[in-house]
Amino acid sequence: MGKTLLLDIEGTVCPISFVKDILFPYFVSQVPKLISQRGSNDEKIDGILKSFEIKESEQLKNHILDLVARDIKDSKLKSLQGFVWQNGYMDGSIKAPIYKDAINLISNPDNNVYIYSSGSVKAQKLLFQYACDIDDLERKPINLIPFIKGYFDITTSGPKIESQSYKNILKDINIQGEDILFLSDNPLELDAARKCNIDVGLALRPGNYPVANKSDYPNYTTFTNL
Repeated sequence: MGKTLLLDIEGTVCPISFVKDILFPYFVSQVPKLISQRGSNDEKIDGILKSFEIKESEQLKNHILDLVARDIKDSKLKSLQGFVWQNGYMDGSIKAPIYKDAINLISNPDNNVYIYSSGSVKAQKLLFQYACDIDDLERKPINLIPFIKGYFDITTSGPKIESQSYKNILKDINIQGEDILFLSDNPLELDAARKCNIDVGLALRPGNYPVANKSDYPNYTTFTNL
């Protein structure tokens, strides 16, 4: 019998370094060009740039780069990143390294898999559309989208460390908390989910930040037995 799973991305199904070492630097490298070409970019990209309400180019560039540097969960920034990363995935500049056990877990047709990340839904879908086995990044990407039932982010559901966000998700998918397992590398997220009676599991992946109170949660170094 399959399981209903709510999965975090960074530090859970892919290395925590992917966002900071690959996605963020790629986005930062594209920001000056996007701003210098305002008015001739993709219409949606220009619309997002306009929504920052900063007319002076240098000031806008510094503002966006500051948001990235401080890892601010700004919905406009997340939307802009999604469009920029799409170009990177499409031309092969970006490859999404997904753990093999996560690929198997998600692609198991018996499981009901949902994704909840602070990254935009668009960015989430791109990552899973261009998923690569972390042990063989040169192989053709695997499209995991057909196996995923739904996606949630801070815009659709709210911040990941607030219990109300998990109540919103449970309502959206029409399921009771005890019938779903949430996996994340962040104890604050697990605490928020547990307040909604959601079963939780702490992902312990190579490169993740140390967790002092890891014994407070079921630990998962692999998803093989899920």
